[in-house]
Amino acid sequence: MSDTILELQPLAPLLLRDGRPFAGGGEESRAQSLPLPLPHTLAGFIRTQLGEGRGLKWRNLSDDALRRELQALHNTPIRALLRRDETFMFPAPLNAVVDKNGQIFRALPAELREGEGTDAPDGLRPLLLTDRDGNAPGDAFKPQGDYRYWPQQAMQTWLLGGIPERLEQISGPPTDERTHVAMNSETGTGDEGKLFTVSYRAFEERREGTYHRWTLRVKTDLQGHIAPLGHLGGERRPVALRDCGNQGQWPNLSTFGELKAALADPNSTRLCFVLTSPALFAGGWKPGWLSLTPEEVQGHSGAGLPAGVRELMAGGARLVGAAVGRRVPVSGWNLRENKPKPVRWAVPAGSVYFLEVPHAFDRQKLLEAWLKPLSDDQEDQRDGFGCALWGVWN
Repeated sequence: MSDTILELQPLAPLLLRDGRPFAGGGEESRAQSLPLPLPHTLAGFIRTQLGEGRGLKWRNLSDDALRRELQALHNTPIRALLRRDETFMFPAPLNAVVDKNGQIFRALPAELREGEGTDAPDGLRPLLLTDRDGNAPGDAFKPQGDYRYWPQQAMQTWLLGGIPERLEQISGPPTDERTHVAMNSETGTGDEGKLFTVSYRAFEERREGTYHRWTLRVKTDLQGHIAPLGHLGGERRPVALRDCGNQGQWPNLSTFGELKAALADPNSTRLCFVLTSPALFAGGWKPGWLSLTPEEVQGHSGAGLPAGVRELMAGGARLVGAAVGRRVPVSGWNLRENKPKPVRWAVPAGSVYFLEVPHAFDRQKLLEAWLKPLSDDQEDQRDGFGCALWGVWN
């Protein structure tokens, strides 16, 4: 077993349904696509390809043999990132606001003066906007959209407590909208007057005369070979897979410049993390592990806790603020019971959590938590829910 990086290149626009009702030719005549597959969807696809690569004959396995093979595949951890051309792209941090002139403001927990207070729970502080000079916006303004993904260099500056000079408006893989005619199942011909629209996600685009190619990079424990071609999402669109090995194909902490030294510095008592994938937390919007006291952590074996959390909470880490987006529905289909899975609600990627850690703790363990999942449940961690980048704030 070894860590390896897989590159996924969709060969046609993908339909990644967002859970809203849809019936071609019916009352709900528009199917929307998510920008990217949810972690459990991608994990299921990768594990299927791993099984195909091992030559598993699903229909010929006995129930017990199938269960053993499925369990082994299910235990394979999956983590994914988006890439445009040769640059890794990260969900924009939700504490960043950009005005119409492209000026970037940063929201941080406010320092409350004597006599000031809020009715926020658990001592949380409100987030206030400032520019790179520490000044608040002069006038109210409407934030500009389409700054949904940031390149690695901009994210590096942000995680070090700075503000990038400028940002390119990048909204992710472009939408490819197509209109279809509903088919009559009895005659095999188009059903007159019944049109429906599908919004796909294309993974290539030409923008301002420049061609861009979007791919997904997946880090996993690879055993044996993987099938080089599979089908993902609605309408089973083809996706090519390539084994990139394990050298230089993943944004390790060492590639983020001074950030590693900042996180390792015992004087950096104000830490934050930014989600790179939707997270499923026991507390809804809040990680369940943030409710542990240092005493509870000391008596905890660490089993089931996300990487680095036991040491972080032993240092007395407490949440002082958060920028959390609108919840994301997570569902699917239960093949074993042949029925829909119950809906769960995930915290969206890009959400930011601000911590204060007053006591010393094992910083090496925090460094090892880089881009690893912070969800509370082990199964969700294996699926890649809640992967995060760590940074400092001031």
